Amino acid sequence: MQDYLDSRLEVKNNLRYERKFIVPTNVPLKELVVVTKNNSAFFKEVFYERQVNNIYLDTEDYKFYFDNVDGVANRQKVRIRWYGDSLGKIEKPKLEIKLKTGLVGDKWTFNLTPFRLDNNFDLRTLRKILSDSKLPSSILELTKGLKPTLVNSYSRRYFLSADMNYRITLDYSIKYRDVANNINNFTKSLQKDTNNVVELKYSLKDEKKAYSISSQFPFRLSKNSKYVNGVNNFKSFPE
Repeated sequence: MQDYLDSRLEVKNNLRYERKFIVPTNVPLKELVVVTKNNSAFFKEVFYERQVNNIYLDTEDYKFYFDNVDGVANRQKVRIRWYGDSLGKIEKPKLEIKLKTGLVGDKWTFNLTPFRLDNNFDLRTLRKILSDSKLPSSILELTKGLKPTLVNSYSRRYFLSADMNYRITLDYSIKYRDVANNINNFTKSLQKDTNNVVELKYSLKDEKKAYSISSQFPFRLSKNSKYVNGVNNFKSFPE
């Protein structure tokens, strides 16, 4: 899998930086919005607030999780994403494969067939979703052997700079659900994150101005992964 992903990274379509700021949930949300809008890049709220949901996929031995924890330079994240209600009928899910090489990342997105996320969701359900979705054979092969390892959801607000080169997302009310290969009970296994996440996103060509923008945030710039945070709520691994 790694060789395949490494070769794909030679095609630099959507490479971008993603700078994350971790903010404790006791900081009022309105304060985060004010700080964002007061930035000299003149950020304006765009689009509309919505709930983001993900099912993360990983190998049996949690390779993607450990690559992130260990700071492996070339790594990947595989997830199913949709917007709106976290449980029930999922109308427009997408498979997202995020690639990271050094400090920059790329993302491929593929449409999936609708499905239901409820207590009947299991590994067999995942296999059927992927096989029914007419994915490219190379992508279907890439996902073979992956299993669902975490479900999460959060509210997201979007901001765009006046020059339209920088985007900020504000993620809050982050929640995690454990997911098993067989029997699930999504109504009970819910954990809340103690932090919110402010993320600055921009292309490689716009890196120069990014420092000025990010230096105006009174928050901690930090490596952060919702996937790693969520798995840590439910799993413990031998050292």
